[in-house]
Amino acid sequence: MKKLSMVLLSAMMFFGLVGCKTSDPKKTEEAYLSDVKATDIKLSDTKNLVEASQYQIQSMDYVTTALAEDHEYNANFVDGLLENDQYGNIVPCLATSYEVSDDGLTYTFHLREGVKWVTNTGEEYATLTADDFVTGLRHGAEFNSGTGWLLEGVIEGYTEYFEGEDYSDEAWAKVGIEAVDDLTVAYHLVKPTPYFHGLGTYAVLYPINRQFLESKGSGCELGSPDKTACEFGTTAADSILYNGGYILQSFDLQSSTVLKKNEAYWDAEHVYLDTVTRIYDDGSDPYSGIRGFEQGRYAAAGISASWENYDQYVAKYEGYITASLPNASVFGVVFNFNRQSFEYTNNKDNAELHENTHKAILNENFRKALRAAYDTKAYNMTYAPEDLSEEMLRNIDNDPQVVKTSDGTSYGKLVNDAYEAMTGEKRDLSDGQNPWLSKEEAMSYIEAAKAEGVEFPVHLDMLVPQTSKKIVDQSLSMKDSVEKNTDGNIVIELVMADQEKVQQIAYYNQDPALSDYDISTFTGWSPDYPDPKSFIDIYSPTMGYFMTSVGLNAVPASEDTPEEKEIKEVVGLNEYEQLYRTADEIYEDLDARYEAFAKADACLVKHAFFLPGMMQSRTNRVSHVIPFTRVYSTTGLSEYKYKGLQLQKGLTTTEEYEAAYQEWLKGGK
Repeated sequence: MKKLSMVLLSAMMFFGLVGCKTSDPKKTEEAYLSDVKATDIKLSDTKNLVEASQYQIQSMDYVTTALAEDHEYNANFVDGLLENDQYGNIVPCLATSYEVSDDGLTYTFHLREGVKWVTNTGEEYATLTADDFVTGLRHGAEFNSGTGWLLEGVIEGYTEYFEGEDYSDEAWAKVGIEAVDDLTVAYHLVKPTPYFHGLGTYAVLYPINRQFLESKGSGCELGSPDKTACEFGTTAADSILYNGGYILQSFDLQSSTVLKKNEAYWDAEHVYLDTVTRIYDDGSDPYSGIRGFEQGRYAAAGISASWENYDQYVAKYEGYITASLPNASVFGVVFNFNRQSFEYTNNKDNAELHENTHKAILNENFRKALRAAYDTKAYNMTYAPEDLSEEMLRNIDNDPQVVKTSDGTSYGKLVNDAYEAMTGEKRDLSDGQNPWLSKEEAMSYIEAAKAEGVEFPVHLDMLVPQTSKKIVDQSLSMKDSVEKNTDGNIVIELVMADQEKVQQIAYYNQDPALSDYDISTFTGWSPDYPDPKSFIDIYSPTMGYFMTSVGLNAVPASEDTPEEKEIKEVVGLNEYEQLYRTADEIYEDLDARYEAFAKADACLVKHAFFLPGMMQSRTNRVSHVIPFTRVYSTTGLSEYKYKGLQLQKGLTTTEEYEAAYQEWLKGGK
């Protein structure tokens, strides 16, 4: 989503669907319904967007961060080689064209002439050259980029440089990137990589001006990395240069972030907003967004099914309500297979209970019991209407439409077929289905787990940000369905904590030992590039980004501790790794590649070491946005760009949206 890569919070909010924290605490969580008529609501300013978000910038070092909330901003500050247009097609950006060698091992990009780097004041600093892409790649590798693993085993020599300690020019010379001339950059690959062009939309390949980088401290100098002596890419507006559509004007933690149009942008004619202001929202007031919308400040607002007067809002805005589109992201439940921290628990000093929980989590039948007991549709219905709650359901850890075979078979169908062949079970893993929910099956799995030594009841600690009404409601729903469908044999312990602390433990954390929970719903992903691998490698036990979330270290088997080695074998991660590696060796026959990756996805479902449940939130909303004007993407970072977005004073009607949607489906053809 990814993207990030993209790592996402389950609390992720769509554009304009929330509002700022109310200044009147008496109004918080109280039902709100104004007398203003839908026909009278006008947006006060169509050139300056104001919206709200729980996301705040953590880092502007765009080639190193892996956080979705950073990419939401950084994708507007700096462009990549390629981008997506409003239909999702990959189109030229900083590169006007590219070609692939006959052997598939060299991608050569021809850069746009005259692209300007500017400072945060808009002053011209330099002109973009091919060396900027070399600098960006090297800086990311030297600063242990959170998305550098995307390039391991892809670009020649990159893995050795990224994982090594020799940062000399001689060592870098072995990495497969070449500034052929000022406007030509070539990437030399280890093997043909059919999705490499898709990485051209992603931040790990973004450019950095070397002179500016090395001016930000001695630790920024290429070949001598030292994070403690480098001020490039902090949250200060002057810590980076800009070549994208927007410049950071101001950033005030837990207040607001303001982006202003980059007048020197190479494609400024398609940047229609002068400023974008994102106001921090802690999620405590569910009506703040609709208030701001009806006052003419916000361009869009969600209409939540959790509101007690939801039906009144639906009636009030009849003819103006539209639904957000399906998306490629996946959220679900992750298990901590090796919990080592127990500060956040409702059962402190109960070592026996914690040990029993650990034993249960390692048991496949226990994990399947939780899956059978968990009513994901009810979870979604805490904030979305029933139809969208059902449509949001996702049952594989991948985008079912990420690719298709030569005969038009979707990737989701391939996974479904692979699962049936692997297990002999007939389950419909399509979107919108709930093939697992069954109290009878949950109890059967519990009996099987008991026979294998698991003692019940099992208590599972789950962190909940106490100020987010949406997540509290979701968590209560999950607790209710699991406990009812297991007759209390599985108990979800909701551990309430400060939202910032929850984020630090379950989202920002990079140390498996500090993953202080038994299960978490803060684990989500969306694809970085158009290939199944973009999802599958996140649970690789040797390099997967989400190993931290499951309490394990992502290291080669030879470096594993005996305990972690056994855990990875028991829960099925090693089998998954073998299937993943086999699939990734196939690059000439794409049909065979996709079928092989589908087996890995089916393996995840079979062993239930992650429980996919839903795509990113979908909702009904009212809006002043002219439909489908904004850049669109399901991979890479283009979806975060405000480029193209246009606003209108009056409300968008349902009829206008549907007509635009039908045109959009044609893909600009």
